[in-house]
Amino acid sequence: MKKLFRALSLCLTLALCVSGSTAALAEAPAATPAPQDERVITDVSPLEDQIRNIVGFTTSTGGPYDFEQADHKSAVQAYGAEPAEGAVALLRIYARAEDRGDASINSSGHSFLSVQNVSDHDIEVGGLRIAPDTEMTFSPRGNRWEHTGIWYNLEGYYKRYLADSYYQNIYAVQTSLDQGQLDVVNRNLAKSDHWSAYFNCAAFTESMWNAVCADTLSAGQPYTPENLRNDILAKYGDLAAYNPQVPYDYIVYYGTSLTPSKEFA
Repeated sequence: MKKLFRALSLCLTLALCVSGSTAALAEAPAATPAPQDERVITDVSPLEDQIRNIVGFTTSTGGPYDFEQADHKSAVQAYGAEPAEGAVALLRIYARAEDRGDASINSSGHSFLSVQNVSDHDIEVGGLRIAPDTEMTFSPRGNRWEHTGIWYNLEGYYKRYLADSYYQNIYAVQTSLDQGQLDVVNRNLAKSDHWSAYFNCAAFTESMWNAVCADTLSAGQPYTPENLRNDILAKYGDLAAYNPQVPYDYIVYYGTSLTPSKEFA
């Protein structure tokens, strides 16, 4: 009887754990799949682009990205490598910059991250559920009219509809995430909804990557995508992919409110 009681108790405990975990995930809304239509998008004019850059760089404020560190960290991997044993997701880091010659500070370019679901069940990324074999990109932006702070899937939108204008000459590597490390990423994303000219996309991507990966990267001082790209190539150039595919599996959202973008719908 004692053995039977222990077995029943263990089954009940396991059921409660699974039920609780499933309920917590179910509370996160499912991300809306991106339309895959072949539309023609016209980018903003050079003047409007300049105006939004000036407004963003002069009015946006935000402090450092003070992120929680995972209690165990994964190794860097080649982009496209098989996930490590026990992984539920892959975290990928992307960086690009224009060649500005001998400029003392090159603030051009962009850096961002993505999480790909490599499990056999839905996972949560930034408060949204994504399906197996799908991916979300994210990074803070300060020069878009709708929002200053964290954006989801904007990079994929640009690469699908304005590929000739955005994110050429990208380099990327990856690391594997188990569920505990993914939880750290999500808790850090909840603290990521800000941007400034100094604490920018490069500061964000460096901080998030280093929170879960043992093979660290630096975006320099000041933080720039160029510094981050150069560090990727200097440390892990043999693992880096050049111009990898940028996913566009889900619509564009912004903020911790996860508001669907109207401009990038």
